[in-house]
Amino acid sequence: MTVPRKSDLFQDDLYPDTAGPEAPIEAEDWLLGKNADPILISLKHGYIPTKNRDLNVVKKNILGSKPAAQKKAEPASTAKKTPEAYTAPNDGKLDEVMKELRLMREDIRSQAERISKLEDLVASLTNNDDSED
Repeated sequence: MTVPRKSDLFQDDLYPDTAGPEAPIEAEDWLLGKNADPILISLKHGYIPTKNRDLNVVKKNILGSKPAAQKKAEPASTAKKTPEAYTAPNDGKLDEVMKELRLMREDIRSQAERISKLEDLVASLTNNDDSED
């Protein structure tokens, strides 16, 4: 019996060109809405990794100028704010969440007490049943 395509040779129709490791466009271009098809490579001679390319990233330091401007505006004698002195901008939401948390804790305590009483009641009833036998 002969198996079709039994060969040690590379067969292009079985292994078509595939997307390679090189990006067709840079990330910044893609974020701007540009699109490109992948760069295809042939696997005829096996996968041959490309040399590592240098990653050149140019980022603007948007935070670099803001803290310096704030430091100039602050007087030197101002003490650092302590956590107690800091007030969160969402004070209303925080108070609401804390109130809800307190209510939940109270519910849990009352339910725990009720469960404890019911367990004691069940225990006393089972003890009475055992003593009657």
